[in-house]
Amino acid sequence: MTTMYVLEHAAEGLTERMKLLGVYDSKEEAEKAMKFLSDKSGFKDYPNDFTIDEYELNQVCWSSGF
Repeated sequence: MTTMYVLEHAAEGLTERMKLLGVYDSKEEAEKAMKFLSDKSGFKDYPNDFTIDEYELNQVCWSSGF
C-alpha cells in the first residue's frame, strides 16, 4: 500500500478557514512544509492548528456514514 500525508490548517472554531495545504509522500516532507508556512500571514496567529493526517491510497477512509 502507498501512504500519503495530508497537511491542513484550521484555526480553532473557524472551520470556514480550513485550508488544505498539501499532500506529501512522507511525514517529513509534510513537516517541512508546515515549518515553512508557520510564520506566514494567516498561519502565524494560529501556530498550533496545523494537522498532518496519514492515509492509504485507494482506501475508503470513512465507511460508516454520517
